[in-house]
Amino acid sequence: MDKEGISQYKAAKLEIASALADAVKADGNDADVAELELTIDAAKGFGDLSSTIALKLAKKTGGNAQEIAARIADGIKCPSLVERVTAENGFVNFHLSRPNFAEAVLGSILELGDAYTGSRIGAGKKAIVEYPSVNPVHPWHVGQVRSAILGDSIANMMEACGYSVQRIDYVDDLGLQVAEVIWGMQHLDQLGVSRAGKRADYFIGEVYVAVNKLMKERDLEAEIKNVLALMERQGTRESQASRSIAEEYVRAEYDTAFEFGMYHDLLVWESDIIRNRVLERAMDILKDTRMIKRPADGKYAGCTIIDLNEIGDLPKEFRGLREDAKVLFRSNGTPNYLAKDIAFHMWKFGIMPDTFRYGYFITEQPNGKPLYTTAASGAPMEFGDASVAVNTIDVRQYAEQAMVHIALDAAGYKDKAAGFKHLAYGIVTLESGALAGRKGTWVGYTADDLLREARDKAAQLIGERFRLSDEQRSSIARSIALSAIRFEFLRLSCEKELVFSWSRALNFEGNSGPYCEYMHARAMRLLEDSGVARGSLAKPDGSLISSDVEFELVKLLAIGRDIIEKACREYRPNIITEYMSDLAAAFSKFYEQRPVLRAEDARERLSRLCLVEGFRTVMRSAMRACGIEPVSRM
Repeated sequence: MDKEGISQYKAAKLEIASALADAVKADGNDADVAELELTIDAAKGFGDLSSTIALKLAKKTGGNAQEIAARIADGIKCPSLVERVTAENGFVNFHLSRPNFAEAVLGSILELGDAYTGSRIGAGKKAIVEYPSVNPVHPWHVGQVRSAILGDSIANMMEACGYSVQRIDYVDDLGLQVAEVIWGMQHLDQLGVSRAGKRADYFIGEVYVAVNKLMKERDLEAEIKNVLALMERQGTRESQASRSIAEEYVRAEYDTAFEFGMYHDLLVWESDIIRNRVLERAMDILKDTRMIKRPADGKYAGCTIIDLNEIGDLPKEFRGLREDAKVLFRSNGTPNYLAKDIAFHMWKFGIMPDTFRYGYFITEQPNGKPLYTTAASGAPMEFGDASVAVNTIDVRQYAEQAMVHIALDAAGYKDKAAGFKHLAYGIVTLESGALAGRKGTWVGYTADDLLREARDKAAQLIGERFRLSDEQRSSIARSIALSAIRFEFLRLSCEKELVFSWSRALNFEGNSGPYCEYMHARAMRLLEDSGVARGSLAKPDGSLISSDVEFELVKLLAIGRDIIEKACREYRPNIITEYMSDLAAAFSKFYEQRPVLRAEDARERLSRLCLVEGFRTVMRSAMRACGIEPVSRM
């Protein structure tokens, strides 16, 4: 790694791109280094890095692509890490010097350890990642697990790239669904629901389902709307009940979160957005903009609205809608969710002074850190004022999230709006069918059930494959269960719908969390059995790392940091899970074809141990970026 801390892969690309640009210019053409699009191993067998510049020039000039590629290749002065340059089928191909590149990559990994994949692209920037922000009316089901895992992994990735990250969970303790629960608590005798022996989130979930069932038989709309209105008035019995019930729910929710290895820095309560005047201050900032109006007559008489006709550059999804306004405050003066969400994001971006006060919700989480909460009274703290805000909220909330972005932009906060990112994820179904909160189909498919079943299945599989003590089996089964669940939820790009599959999630043969865990544990065992003390491995002799399987592994190790940076920039953890799968498969192939501990030559043995250590280091970093804790033994 050079003095600026870039990876060998990136350093090699820059050096090659510069040499390529010089050759293109010498051939009488313009060349922008940034547009040369060098891709590693783009065409297997044609080179380690390839460029399509000749194909582009041929299309532009009408020339012959292969002839142009040959002239460019002949004119390139080979950079230090390049052995030769060839032209084939219109591609300009660069063949790396295997000894030099292997020594550079493995030498850096041995020198830097975990810092090898560390990045500084987010240095000096603060990011707020909000997840899972579920309505506090029933236990997490597997669909909400996707939100939680995505958010947690995005936070991990951003931290790995140097961002200062605040992990925030938003609690809607004033929503309609909470009003339904409060009505149900007031009429338990009509629901047939008992609290006996139930954790708070499960009891609240049963009340919620029972109320929705009763609503199909009786018209309760007016009564529940009255409860909702009373909830939003400070000091009422209903407002106190909404906060109390939600707090009880959240404490139970964290029993689940902690089991999944998830922790937050701050809880933000919707009721505090009103109580601490965050909403009031946000509306004061927005009221002078042309888009905020309060019609005296018509459909929106007495409401405070965002007039979409006053927003010049609306996204195409909002053009030609039947409704040309979004309501912020109803005619009775109560705010809806959008108003509070806009205010919340104005706080996130530091657009207004922070009027929240903070206290402890949990003094020490299992990770050793406190969980803070917004509160009626307490101390000021340095939360909010971020440059990036990421929300993991399902794709069905696209319009609501888009309106937050539109409002920030139209109010003149274009730089803040640019930092707003809605990570819209597709819904989750099980192989056995879909889930619905109101119908209670989450029963038997809660996050707790998911983890419990994953542990049982993992313990069974481990028992069939590995000889372990009961204590080892229990500990490893928990880790394997978590890695299986996380990998399965992250393996697809987030916008795609996901059908959760046990057979795929717990596959030990490839493209799964357990497979990556197994390969990491195998590397750990090799290093332990080698008898070589940790940290005593020296830079290998690159001339001894010459086979295809070894060099394919070296090239994958070289791009570890670049993969994490790409995933972070694009907010796509699936880039890392795909890389982990490729890395594990390459290590397996290397292990099978190139004996490590049984190598005949002592120097070969040490060089291959360096490859093993390189794999262990990079795989561990990639796994942790996804929230997967590597196991050392299986």
